[in-house]
Amino acid sequence: MTRREPLDSPDGVSIFIVALAQALLELGHQVQIVVGTFESPAKFQRLLSPRLELPIIGLSRTPLTGPASVAAWLRAIGIINRFRPDLIIHSETVPLPLRGTIVQIVHDLERRKGALAAAWRAIRRASMRRCHYVVASTTELQEELVRDLGLPRDQILKIPKCIDRQSYASRGLAERERAILHAGTSPYKVPEATIRAFGALNDPSVRLYVTGDITRPVREAVDALPEPIRRHVVLLGMAEGARVRELHSRVRVAAFPTRYTVPVASATVMEAIASGTPIVGTSRLSRDLLADGVNGAVVEPQPEAMAATLKAVLDDDDLWSRLSAGARERVRQFDAHNVAKQYLELANPSGLRSNIGISVKGEEDKGTDEPRLARQRLVGLLTSHSLKASYGWGMR
Repeated sequence: MTRREPLDSPDGVSIFIVALAQALLELGHQVQIVVGTFESPAKFQRLLSPRLELPIIGLSRTPLTGPASVAAWLRAIGIINRFRPDLIIHSETVPLPLRGTIVQIVHDLERRKGALAAAWRAIRRASMRRCHYVVASTTELQEELVRDLGLPRDQILKIPKCIDRQSYASRGLAERERAILHAGTSPYKVPEATIRAFGALNDPSVRLYVTGDITRPVREAVDALPEPIRRHVVLLGMAEGARVRELHSRVRVAAFPTRYTVPVASATVMEAIASGTPIVGTSRLSRDLLADGVNGAVVEPQPEAMAATLKAVLDDDDLWSRLSAGARERVRQFDAHNVAKQYLELANPSGLRSNIGISVKGEEDKGTDEPRLARQRLVGLLTSHSLKASYGWGMR
């Protein structure tokens, strides 16, 4: 499995990679993760808190951009091909000539800006057309990709993101705190909206937890609250992965006034679902995750509207119990083992669809993949030479 961005950042893609890799290992397959930047194993363990040790190769200890990034990923061709992978899963565009069945996952379609935006879009489209499979992680992304790539809908698969359900507890109402959790302070997560709604709620019996970097907009939003309410806001900063999971299972409601161009499968939302925690979020969350009245409520990110909805979930025990039950039922479709099996099916040579990109006949003519696939040597993600967990950097 590849990722251009750092893996030791606790964002949705990293949570997905960890969950899927662990599931594949537990299903008896060999796994290798190759990422552009891997700063520190200790940081990775602290912020992602995986249950299993995972074999990870980082091309650099520091962020890569421009020519340095290109050079590192050109080196990665040899590193990856030496594993003789049966299945390669790209979580971000990596237009490399690699062996094996290539899957490109689309996690989001946020538009790039700047002078190179058009070039990046062209690279992304060309890379996707060269893959055996293009996978959208939500219904909305699948629909948008049909327009963006000009491919028929049945040529773009939909496989959901996954969550490691074993890592999350689903507590009953009696064990819950009258508290709200807002996870993540990146601009698109709009933490100020939750903070302003907490002010409009104006209930000193409720506490608000906020995880993520304590940014200037977050600090200013908290400082603007009346002092009796401000005292009940807890800014946790970049909390450990285990701490965030514990909070998801302890609070009564999770707030997601998230702003996406195209609705996506936010892993932080999936963490709340896995914990049986009702969600209050916007319509920019994928309908695959948030169903109004089933596992949460869809609301406009205005302070009064959010506050009224949060109050309902906090105060109405019957409503909370119904939404929590809906969350526990909904999480089944995101189970990491079930999702892993869907990806493993793509390594079956009879399932290759040549009209998505690389033709099956062309692969057989080159003599690169067909003999190994015919022997059903199915291994998860990128094949490693052993199951021994390890960390490393692929630098010369």
